[in-house]
Amino acid sequence: MTQSVDLTTSERKLVFAMTLSSILPLLDSSIVNVILPLISNDINASYAYIQWAVTIYMLSCAAGILISPYAHENFGLKKSWICSIFTFLVGSILVGLSYNLVSLILFRCLQGFGAGILIPITQSTVATYFGKERLKTIMALIAIPSVFAPALGPIFGAVISEQLNWRIAFFINLPLVLMAFLFGRTTIPDNKNSKYNMNIYVFMTFLIALILFFISIKNITSGHFFDSFNIIMLVLGIGFMMVSLITNNKSDSKLIDLSAFSCIQYSFAIIMGFLTSLIFFGFMIFFPLIQAMNNNISITYIGMLLALQGVGAWLARKFIYKSLSEINSFLIIGVGLIISAISILIIQVGGNTSEIIGFTVRGSGLGVATIAVLSSPYEFCNKNQIKDTSAITRVIQQIGGAFGGVLSGILINLTQDQIMSVNFAYQIMFFMSLVFGFLAVIVYIFFGRVDTNI
Repeated sequence: MTQSVDLTTSERKLVFAMTLSSILPLLDSSIVNVILPLISNDINASYAYIQWAVTIYMLSCAAGILISPYAHENFGLKKSWICSIFTFLVGSILVGLSYNLVSLILFRCLQGFGAGILIPITQSTVATYFGKERLKTIMALIAIPSVFAPALGPIFGAVISEQLNWRIAFFINLPLVLMAFLFGRTTIPDNKNSKYNMNIYVFMTFLIALILFFISIKNITSGHFFDSFNIIMLVLGIGFMMVSLITNNKSDSKLIDLSAFSCIQYSFAIIMGFLTSLIFFGFMIFFPLIQAMNNNISITYIGMLLALQGVGAWLARKFIYKSLSEINSFLIIGVGLIISAISILIIQVGGNTSEIIGFTVRGSGLGVATIAVLSSPYEFCNKNQIKDTSAITRVIQQIGGAFGGVLSGILINLTQDQIMSVNFAYQIMFFMSLVFGFLAVIVYIFFGRVDTNI
C-alpha cells in the first residue's frame, strides 16, 4: 500500500523548519570554499593559513555532533534545536564581522559547533515525529533542497565575489534562521528529557582522533602523500579512534550507544552512508578543480553544472515519490549509485551538452540514494537509539566526505604529475561508484529483509 504524503498545516511548518535547518550548514560550507580567496585578501591572511577556517569548522562541527546525544537527552529536542540554531547564527554574524585570522577561526569554531549539534538534532526531530512509517517520504521532502544547497552555493559565492562583499554570505543566515525559528518553535515536539552523563574521557579521545585525522587528511589532500609526519598523524588518529570506541563500548556511561550495530542491516546502512558520502563529495571536489586546472572554466559555469544535480534530484523525487515507502532502502541506494556511475561516463565525454545531461542524470541517481541513506539506519533501530543514530550517521558522513576529499586530491595530483591521464581518473571514479552500487544491491539480495523485532 502506498504511503500517503498528506501533511497537516503543523506538519508542513515542521518540515519547512527542518528543511531550513538541514540546508543552512550545507549552503554555508559550499559558499565558504568559493569566497576563501576574498576573505584572505580582506583580512591579510595567507591562503595557506586561511584554509584553517574550513578545517576548524569541520572539527568543531564533529565535536558538536558528538555532544548532540547529550543535548538531546538532557534538554530535549526543542531546546537543543533552538540553542544550536542560534549558536550557528551568532557564529555566522561574528564571522561576518571578523577583522583578522584569529577572530575568523574562533568565530568559525563557534559556528561549526552550533551546526554540529543542529544537524543530528534536526534528523532526530524528523525521525521522532514521523516514525518509521512516514520517514522515507519526509526525508524525500527534506533531501531535495539539501542537494540544491551545496550545488547553488558556488553560484551564490561567485556572485558575491564579483558583485558584493564576502561578509554578506554569512549575514544571509540571519533571515533564514529567523524564518526557521518562526516555523519550528511551535511545531517541534518537546520530548521528555532525562539525566544523561557524558563520558568526557571518550569524548576527548575521539575528538583528538578527529583532530589528528582531519589535519592529516588535509595535508595528504594537498599532495603530501608520503610525508612521514602525515602518515604518523593518520595512524595515531585511527588508533585513538579505535581506543575511544573500545572504551565507549565497555563503559557504563557511553558517549554514543553503539548497540544498534548488533543488527547487520543497520551496520550495512551506516557503511553505505559512508561510501555514498565518499563518492558524492569526492566527485563534487574533483570535477570543479580538474576543470579549472585544465580548461580554465569560470566558477559560475561550474556552479551552474553542480546546481543541475539538484534539478535531477527533484525530477527523481517527482517520479518515485509515491512509491518510496514500498522500495527497499538498499535497492534504492544501489540503483542510485549505479545511475550516478553512468553519469560520470557521460560527463567525461566533455562539452556543454554532455555535461548538462551528465549532471542532471547524476542528480537523479544521488537524489534517490541520499533519501535512502538518510532514512535507512532508522529502519533498523528502536526509538531509544534515534539520538545516537543521528550522531553516528553524521560523523560517518563527515569522515566519508573527508575520504572523498583525499580521493579527489590524490587523483588531481596524479594527473598534474602526469602519472595518470584525466580520463583514467574519471574511470576510477566511475568504477568506484559502480562497485559501491553493486555492493548495495548485494546487501539488498542477502540482507534486505527488515527485522520486525526491532
